[in-house]
Parts: sequence; structure tokens; C-alpha cells
Amino acid sequence: MISVRATDRLFFALIPDETTVEAICEARRKLCKMMGLVGTGVLPHHLHVTLWHVGDYIVPPTAGDIEAILRRASTVDMPPVRVSFRSARSLIGGAFVLHGGRTATDLERLSARLRDALSEPGAEEKRPVMPHMTLLRSPTIVPSRNVRPITWTAREIVLVHGRLGPATQHQVGRLPLRPGPQLWLPGFDP
Repeated sequence: MISVRATDRLFFALIPDETTVEAICEARRKLCKMMGLVGTGVLPHHLHVTLWHVGDYIVPPTAGDIEAILRRASTVDMPPVRVSFRSARSLIGGAFVLHGGRTATDLERLSARLRDALSEPGAEEKRPVMPHMTLLRSPTIVPSRNVRPITWTAREIVLVHGRLGPATQHQVGRLPLRPGPQLWLPGFDP
């Protein structure tokens, strides 16, 4: 029997601005040195906070699929959210992540609202994701450590299309965070 594997993934995320990406990369460098971590770092342009895993696909999602997902997600009302990570730790599976901070509840709320907007009626209910940002993959497991806060204001959620295997990601749509968000599609200026 031939096993068919997913090749593509769609997920909603918060993407840090360039200044924040630089701060994250500097914090990662310092943490790795202090904690003796070695591993594969997440590329700076791939750093994100996953809000909701839309799904995995055995063929790339179509423009129609993406538009339908964005339309459903555009019903989510949420103002811009302050993201603040104050700790770093290892997770089971080898991910070394930023987590914690006072905004975790807002991020969990946003994740739950996306879940509610995107889940099919009658589908098994999935829990909102634990807000975190993966910095690198490492076989070394280290305990939680406080870090200088990494903070930014997220003003939009981004639909990301990733290829599984050799990691590639690109943004396929954005929705502003404000009560009554409006739809943004590539090629159309708001």
C-alpha cells in the first residue's frame, strides 16, 4: 500500500517586524552561547508565532482555497495585540522557544477565535495553540530561563503557506487586527 504524505501546510501567524527580528536573533545567539545550545536555527524571515494550524495538504492549496480561508478568518474581531515573550525553554521534540509573558492570554484568545471561525461544524474541537516562537531545533534539552523581554505590537495576522520537508514559507494573505477586520489579498492594495 502506498502512503501519501502531506507536502504543504497553511497556518495563521504573527510575524515580528524587522527590528524585532534583529533583537530575537541577538537573543538567540546569546542564549545559545550561555546555555551551550547547538542546532538548526529558524531562518530570520521564518520567525513567527503560530496562531492556528489551518491544515496540511497533499497538493498545494489553490488560490480559491486560500481566498475562502481568508474570508472565513476575516470574521475574527480582535484589536492589535502586544506580544511579549519573557522566557525561553526547550520543548519535547527538540524545539527551543520563546514563551510566556502577560500577553499569552490575548494570543490564546486570538487563536481560539481563529479556531472558531475556521473549524468545520461537527469537527473534533482542537485546542488553541500555546503561544510561542521557535528559535531553533536542538537535541539538547534545557530548562526554562528568563530573558530580556522581546516585545512588539502585532497589527495583522498572516496566512502562511509552507512546504514540508525543506522548509520554505511565504505569506499568502494578511488580515488587519482591529474590530471588524478587512480582507487583504496579494495583488490588491488596501
